[in-house]
Amino acid sequence: MAQSIWYLRHEDKVFGPFPPQQIQEALISGEIKPDSEVSLNAVDWLSIADSGQFEIAVNSEISEASDGTVSWHEQRREARKRWLQEGASVTEVARDLEQNAADRSSVERDHIRTQVLLNEAKNKRRSPWIVMLALLLIVGAGITIWLGQDDKPIQAGISQTVNCAELLRDGVNWTGCSNPGYVQPNVKARNAMMNKARLDDARLKGADLAYASLQSASLRNIELVGVNLTGADLSHADLSGADLSGADLRYAVLTQANLTGVRFAGTQLDKATWVNGRVCAAGSTDVCR
Repeated sequence: MAQSIWYLRHEDKVFGPFPPQQIQEALISGEIKPDSEVSLNAVDWLSIADSGQFEIAVNSEISEASDGTVSWHEQRREARKRWLQEGASVTEVARDLEQNAADRSSVERDHIRTQVLLNEAKNKRRSPWIVMLALLLIVGAGITIWLGQDDKPIQAGISQTVNCAELLRDGVNWTGCSNPGYVQPNVKARNAMMNKARLDDARLKGADLAYASLQSASLRNIELVGVNLTGADLSHADLSGADLSGADLRYAVLTQANLTGVRFAGTQLDKATWVNGRVCAAGSTDVCR
């Protein structure tokens, strides 16, 4: 079953939708707060804290490491800020700041309806009456959106379901997909979800994979020459025999990645998190200093 995706309302603006991992990461980094609101349908809103779906850190302050280097979360937060400023793949939808009295009075009802949807998703054995009520609420929400939509509907920045047959692109969800030998040079696939994907012997020269998630992916002998991997998550990935010549891995995460036989030539590693968890110094090239 596909995982739920969430819209985020922060500082009177709506973003997303996002998978829960990105909401959790933004929460940990301090980019958003527990009182920011989330929604499954962009109509019924609930604070992150009240939703009970995310881990709330006791201390969200970003600290420095003992050696004076900036922590990994700080680096991720700064990288994500630059990404948002570039307008990467998140579509921002501004909302009317001056809600009328009827809208304000409906906030509590929206929270209750969202909680009903969350409880329904948790229960493995559902009561037919609860299912019927949830369906009626969803239909009602859909009618409300249809009647009140403007010329710029909400656009998803991230694929909602896994589609292994889809071409690589911004926000594609290739989680667990097997596409060995895949060839698509210079492709733009920022923020792609490719955790545990198999891309052995793929040819992606010159691609833009900034902020892509490739946790535990199999990338043996992959060609990543000149690829933009800024802020990408390559933790636990198998990159043995990969060619990373001229690649940009600034702020990337390589924790416990297999780098046996990897070719580094003109590869930028500024502030990347190395296999042992150490943050590379500014100006690191080919070697994490």
